[in-house]
Amino acid sequence: MKETIAKYDWLTAQQCPAMAWRGLRAAPQTPDEAGLFRMEQGQEIGALARQLYADGILVARTPAKTSAQVTQDLIADGAKAIFFEATVLAAPFIAKADILRRQNEGWHVLEVKSSFADTGKIGELVDDLAYTVMVFRRAGLSIAAASLVLLSRGYRFGDDPERLFEIIDQTGDVMARVAEFEGAAAAQAAALFHDTPPAALLVSSCRDCDYFADRCLGKGIAHTVLEIPGLHYKKLKRLSAEGIIDLADAPDDLGLNDRQQRAKDSALSGSPFIAASLGKALSAILWPCHYLDFETVATVLPLYAGHACHQQVLTQFSIHHRDGVDGAARHSEYLADAAQDCQRELAEALIAALDVTGSIIVYSSFEKTRINALRDAFPDLSAPLEAILGRLVDLMSVVTDYVYHPDFRGSSSIKKVLPVLVPDLSYKDLAVGDGDTAITRFARMARGEITGADIEPTRRQLLDYCKLDTFAMVRLHEKLFDLAGRTQRAGGA
Repeated sequence: MKETIAKYDWLTAQQCPAMAWRGLRAAPQTPDEAGLFRMEQGQEIGALARQLYADGILVARTPAKTSAQVTQDLIADGAKAIFFEATVLAAPFIAKADILRRQNEGWHVLEVKSSFADTGKIGELVDDLAYTVMVFRRAGLSIAAASLVLLSRGYRFGDDPERLFEIIDQTGDVMARVAEFEGAAAAQAAALFHDTPPAALLVSSCRDCDYFADRCLGKGIAHTVLEIPGLHYKKLKRLSAEGIIDLADAPDDLGLNDRQQRAKDSALSGSPFIAASLGKALSAILWPCHYLDFETVATVLPLYAGHACHQQVLTQFSIHHRDGVDGAARHSEYLADAAQDCQRELAEALIAALDVTGSIIVYSSFEKTRINALRDAFPDLSAPLEAILGRLVDLMSVVTDYVYHPDFRGSSSIKKVLPVLVPDLSYKDLAVGDGDTAITRFARMARGEITGADIEPTRRQLLDYCKLDTFAMVRLHEKLFDLAGRTQRAGGA
C-alpha cells in the first residue's frame, strides 16, 4: 500500500473515494505499449516547455536525498529562481510542479499539459493544478500565481518551440478550488487511509472502474443499471440516490426509450432481442458490398510538414468486397509510407478500390468523418468522395436498432458485439490486436523509431490487423442474415 497521496489518487477520489481507496492498495501496473507511448509524448512536451525558461534547474533525486529534499535545498537558495519538476511532501500529500518560478515574495506554479489552450475541459485542468498548489501551500510556500501551459492551435511542424505554447493564467479559479480542496483534505486523507473502504456511490466513473464488477457495487449482480445504453446522468443520479444498482430493481417510471427498454428486457429475460424488421433493414443494403475500415495516426507533436498538434492523419484502409452474402470475399488494402503524408494517394486509391456500385459497409461514423476530411482537403476529388459518402451504411446502427444480446452489456461497439455474435473470430493471435497499438506502431515508424529490417514486419502486422477489422464486418453481416432467417440474399432472393 502506498504511504502518500499523489495527484492521481486525489483526483480519483473526487470522482469516487472508494476507487481511490482501492487504487492506493493496488499493485503498480506496467503501462502497455500505447500507454507508454502516450507517456513519452507527455515527457516530450514537458521538455519543450522547459526551453521557455533557459535558466531553469531540473530537480532530480540523488543517492543521498529524495527529490523533495533536493527541492527544499534549492528553494532555500535565494539565488535560484526557476525549477522544473520541483517536488514537495506535505504528509500525507505529495506533489510535483512542472515549472516553479520565484515571483516577488512568492511563487508561480505552472502546469504543462498536452491539451489545446481552448480546450473545453479547462475545469479538469484547473483541478489538476489546484491539487499541486494546495500541496505546495501546505508545505509552506506562498503561491502568488498559477498558470496552465497549453498547446497553441497555430503551431505547425518545425516551428520554434516558443510558438508551441500558450500560458493561461488561472490563479483566480485555482485558488477558489484550492480553498475547497483544503476544506476536504483532512477528511479525504483519513478516508483513504482507513482500514475499510469508503462507501461507494453509483457515478459515471463506475463504467470504467476496474473494481466495480468484482470488488465494489456490481459484485454478485448479473446485470447492473449501467447496462442501460445512453442513460442520462440525471437518471443515473436518481438511481444512485435511491441506492439502485441491480437492473432488476430499476423503477418502471425511469422513462426509458425503446432502445433502453429493449436492453433492460433482454438482460433480465436472458433472451436476445431480434427485431422482426431486421430482414427488411438488411434488404436496403445493396450488393456488391464493400466493407471498409480506416486507420489513422495522431500524435501530440505533428509528424508532417504543415501539420498541427494532435492532427489526425489517415494512414490505411482495408476493404473486403462481396457480391452476395454467400459469395467469396475479395480484398483491397492500402498502407501509407510512414515517412510522409500520403493522404492524397490514399484518397485516390480508395476511390479506385470502391468502384461506383454497391453499399459501403462501415461500423460507426468514423469513416464518414475521415472521408469528409479528405473531401475538404482535396476539393478536386470532392465529387467521387461525395458519391462514396452517399453509399455508406453503418452496420453499428443496424445492430443498435434491431439486435440486442444480454452479453452486449449495454454497448453496440464492435468490441462488445463481435465476441458475442461471432465468437470464433479473435484478434488475440495478432501482433497488433487493437487500434491504440496500431497508432503507436505507425507513429514510431513515422518518427524514425522503427527502422531498417523492422519496418516491413511492422507494416505487415498493421495490414493484418486492418484486414481482420473488415473481415469481422463480413462475418457480422453474415450473422445478421442468420438472425433474420436469411430472407434477403444477393439479388433480393
